[in-house]
Amino acid sequence: MRFGLMVQISDPSTMQFHAAALYRFDNRLMIGDLQGHLRTRRVEVRPSDSRFFWIAPDLNLEDQRILAAKIDAWLDENEGKIPYSVAHPGGVVFKDNVWIGNEPGQGLTCATFIVELFNELGIPFIDVETWQPRTGDAEWAERILVLISASMSPEHIEAQRARIGQTTRVRPVDIAAAGHLVHQEMEVPLCFNIVDPLSARIEETLLG
Repeated sequence: MRFGLMVQISDPSTMQFHAAALYRFDNRLMIGDLQGHLRTRRVEVRPSDSRFFWIAPDLNLEDQRILAAKIDAWLDENEGKIPYSVAHPGGVVFKDNVWIGNEPGQGLTCATFIVELFNELGIPFIDVETWQPRTGDAEWAERILVLISASMSPEHIEAQRARIGQTTRVRPVDIAAAGHLVHQEMEVPLCFNIVDPLSARIEETLLG
């Protein structure tokens, strides 16, 4: 395996999940993710990282290889550069592996970071255009904005808040579910109605 996906419960009290990539690069097994505002992680796996629930997607070796190389380049080139946003507006955010998004409110979550990785390489994963709002999404966004407001400008916070209800949340468990469902023969990305039932089961299993 060269590339996999991981999900964990980062805060049981609020049922907050976190998504990350597990990949092999230069003979090292790495965790790569966007943890928060301007915080990326690119570290070797440690024994304590067994707390993650991990998924090995059915992808051919070449796709795994280019996913691993791309995420390693993104994380290497963008330490301290990628803003967090609960209301990612879409569009091109990387150029030559460097983050270029500078609109107020623009940024990624741990989940949309993974989505954009697949989109960048044209590998079918999930079709965000089909995603639907779910109970608790707006409340989650407001809670996260309160938690991270000290590290962001008021303009960035307010731009995100204005988009709540206009953009749809991709949850970390959606990344895990899509990782189970993708396969080498897929020609189009997965739609919400296919992913959501498995997302709910994964969430229940991890919380239970």
